[in-house]
Amino acid sequence: MTRKSNEKLVVEQDKYGILLPKYLNLVKELVKKYPVVIEKDYLELVNFKKNKEEPVHRWFDYKQGYAAELIHKILNDEKPSKKFDILDPFTGVGTTNLVAQQQGYDSIGLDINPVASFAAIVKTRTYSEKDIENLKNLKKSFKLTVSKNIPQSKLLDEAFDGQSFNQLMNIKGFFENIEDIKLSEFYKLGYLSIIEDCSNRVKDGNGIKIVENKKKIANVYDYYLQKIDLMIEDLVKKVGQAKVTIIDNTLADDLTYTKIMNHNKGIGIVIFSPPYANCFDYCEVYKLELWMGDFVKTYSDFEKYRKMAMRSHVNAKFNHEISVHNEKVQLVADIISCHNVWNKNIPDMIRGYFDDMFKIMQRVKNLMVSGAKCYIVVANSGYRGILVPTDLLIADICNTLGYDVEKIIYARKIRASSQQMKELHDEYENLMRESIIVVKNK
Repeated sequence: MTRKSNEKLVVEQDKYGILLPKYLNLVKELVKKYPVVIEKDYLELVNFKKNKEEPVHRWFDYKQGYAAELIHKILNDEKPSKKFDILDPFTGVGTTNLVAQQQGYDSIGLDINPVASFAAIVKTRTYSEKDIENLKNLKKSFKLTVSKNIPQSKLLDEAFDGQSFNQLMNIKGFFENIEDIKLSEFYKLGYLSIIEDCSNRVKDGNGIKIVENKKKIANVYDYYLQKIDLMIEDLVKKVGQAKVTIIDNTLADDLTYTKIMNHNKGIGIVIFSPPYANCFDYCEVYKLELWMGDFVKTYSDFEKYRKMAMRSHVNAKFNHEISVHNEKVQLVADIISCHNVWNKNIPDMIRGYFDDMFKIMQRVKNLMVSGAKCYIVVANSGYRGILVPTDLLIADICNTLGYDVEKIIYARKIRASSQQMKELHDEYENLMRESIIVVKNK
């Protein structure tokens, strides 16, 4: 089903006419209740691109991440006690955890994307001088060995030319034969980091797209070894011995939550960016790495991760049940349902997304010590010109849960829909943003 339409078609005009004034009032009330501030030091720090020049952070490019500088700023401003852990319940490739480690804070990170959590684990490990020497020696003895586990997928046949794929499989065989798991996984991350560059695809929004005449990597082996050189060079600069725990799961999982509740020493600050309510499916975005890294073996394996994910996309047979009814979210979902949205499940996805956020923020609050703060990086979105004011709705959920909502920091403007609602005028334009919600546990 196409996600594009040339017109903003209201299919339930009577219902829309009733809901519209209620929706407009809701948005205006939320804007008034949770004002947005601009703090110039935070502008443009919600983008991962600044990490491309940062040692260790640059090992794996993660489109959905934020700058390490953001975490440094938050920790320097807040100065949470090192008696407590730092928590990132959507850790991605471990930016929060790596900065926490650099600053001497123990931390916990969770993520269900196995590619991302693998990168986070490798990046936040402690490497001894002996480990570094062994990594250098392995590079010197780099030997081509065909992998015994060659992934099978039509996608891979289309995404790589034969020569590049064979070279990647020889690299895969090389690190698979390294007996020391820490060293093997270091070399595997280098391999995963060049997969996209060696293909005819690029990550684009909610997936990957073919790029005609994309510049071919002339020699995959040389390209890979150059990346390994950079990674080993970064190890010399790597600082911090603080403990990092990366968990391949979600805080919404009862067993995982109970284990953290019972074994952590208290959370002194929480910093994270959840998936946005924009229908992006990260299994689609990272499907090349999932296949090539043996994180999935069959197409059905993708469903496992999609079902564990927050209800921020419509590619899984997600649970349509709502645990905590939210009238404000219901209104937003209902007015979206009046339009010819490209997928009929979008209104239910919106309801599910904020229901999931309620559960996450409730559990985060239970883990935090009194007075601890939580920083949440989010973006608003829109469907058929109907704004989903995600930052305002999450702030309102936090208020309901008993947090003090301190502020919403404007981070950057995001592209407004060409079908934006005329009724909101300039207010709508200002609401098309990424922002940072700051709340405090009482």
